[in-house]
Amino acid sequence: MKYFFTILFFLITTVLIAQPANNYIEKGNDAYKKGDFNAAVENYKNALRKDPANNIARFNLANALEKQNQTKDARKNYDDVIEKSDINSLKSESNYNKALAYVKEKDLLQAITSFKESLKENPSDDDARENLQKAINELKKQQQQNQPQKQKQQQNPKQQKQPPLNKEMMQQKFNELRNQENQLQQKLQSKNNTTQPEKDW
Repeated sequence: MKYFFTILFFLITTVLIAQPANNYIEKGNDAYKKGDFNAAVENYKNALRKDPANNIARFNLANALEKQNQTKDARKNYDDVIEKSDINSLKSESNYNKALAYVKEKDLLQAITSFKESLKENPSDDDARENLQKAINELKKQQQQNQPQKQKQQQNPKQQKQPPLNKEMMQQKFNELRNQENQLQQKLQSKNNTTQPEKDW
């Protein structure tokens, strides 16, 4: 199943934010475009040191982290943007990218929730709608595959693994077998000891 793994990305103008943070964001964007995600992460972090409330820097930082498969850190930064941003498109795209992070982690339930949140902010986003449908279909498929296994286990409880025997249980079983063997030997001995009457010829 193919998802649209287009991580949305913000290029900003110098008017929007303070100059020192802007310089770092521009450097980060250049590094990001070249595929140097380590340098991009450092520049976005530097921008946030200059301007901790800068949601564009945080959003782009999350994208660069996601590109490095650091999905947990990426999701945390997306959550910060979603919580603090007053720009609907930025919230929508943060939810969308966060959903992609969940898809990478194979957490389809959370991915579905994030795609839905993205669509609440931007109902006309066809990529989010299509990926939401794919995630729902994939989840249904997984649930259907798991269903027969559960049914088999319920139908054949005898085939389920028995817990391993501990030392006490093994000793008890051994004693039972030894007692049975002793009883059997006693029976055999008593049969051998009984003398049969001699036959008259």
